[in-house]
Amino acid sequence: MGSETLKSEIESVISFKREGEYWDFKEQYHSNKADLLHDIICMANNRADRDGYIIFGVSDNYEIKGIKNDENRKNQQNIIDFLKGKKFSGGIRPTIELVTMLIEEKQIDVLIIKNSDDTPYFIIEDFNDHKRRVRANYIYTRIGDTNTDIDKSADINHIEYLWRKRFLLNRPPLEQIKQKLRFKDEWKQEEDTYYNIYNPEFTVVLESDHEIGHPEFYSYLMTNQSTMYGTLEIKCFGTKLYNRQFVVLDSGRYITVIPKWGYIGNGFSLNETYSYKYYVKDSLDYILHKFLQSDDHEAMWARNRLYSGIVIFNNEEEMERFEEYLKSNISLLNELVDAEENFYDWIETETKREKIVNQKRIKIGKALKNLLEEYRNKLDV
Repeated sequence: MGSETLKSEIESVISFKREGEYWDFKEQYHSNKADLLHDIICMANNRADRDGYIIFGVSDNYEIKGIKNDENRKNQQNIIDFLKGKKFSGGIRPTIELVTMLIEEKQIDVLIIKNSDDTPYFIIEDFNDHKRRVRANYIYTRIGDTNTDIDKSADINHIEYLWRKRFLLNRPPLEQIKQKLRFKDEWKQEEDTYYNIYNPEFTVVLESDHEIGHPEFYSYLMTNQSTMYGTLEIKCFGTKLYNRQFVVLDSGRYITVIPKWGYIGNGFSLNETYSYKYYVKDSLDYILHKFLQSDDHEAMWARNRLYSGIVIFNNEEEMERFEEYLKSNISLLNELVDAEENFYDWIETETKREKIVNQKRIKIGKALKNLLEEYRNKLDV
């Protein structure tokens, strides 16, 4: 989530003038560390199934007081170190981020407790601070605007929900399969079908066309431009939940789901409209791309050649920001594409026009990869 989007959301929940199932207000930072730990665990185990916010600098009557002079104020590393020192079950701790923002000309801090499927979070050794105690093996959660009392464990139905969340049992089948595809050792292949050994009703089926197809521009980055296509289907109990075209590259050495098309331009000039191929990490397509990947040396070489001509974004937000950045700086892309010295004259296509198009798309892919790296470096400065 971008900083402006987060700020807008925080302003919105403050305007509600109430606390909620994933947000809580504190006029000041906790003076008692057990209370801080308890609040973080409750929010990490919230039932809203989303990031939780502990908002510092807002009073009980929802007035923005600011946090600038709070003697108990902490930074992000303070809180991370604090959590690291606690014995969480399985060694899995809540992931947090601390963001400072200016609202009504006053600084407030927003402690973001990241949503995760690692619930329930709980400690396995009591933690005491003065007369407050976070109890070992107690499971705390947040229901509506109320945390589980520090001296009680949550009701059994709420505990059951958190365990179901960990095992993805509260998710639709496609979401469960998406998570399981990250662990290829859980899958067994029989001819053109993969099935999950723990949930054999989950299958990935590859149906090949068995015919030579028309090469895409990235086909020409391979040792051999030979290209075939097929359809990948994800099924549960035989019901098709998802399908995507896959491509077999380099005379069968490499297989992957086809990257998506992206477009950059001002919408008025075809000469300044660029098309490119991309993956977004954590998308189902990218997870399938990784799932189909082979450790064979030739396959890895082909994968690296593919990567040289396509763009891989960290998330959808980065893609949107990068495309907006390029629309405002289209001359940078023009210059980089024009400066590409390799004209790929060795490409063999059916028509001269097709050759020119593929040459340009390869150059666009390489230029975008360089610009994305520069863009990321600017953000890190």
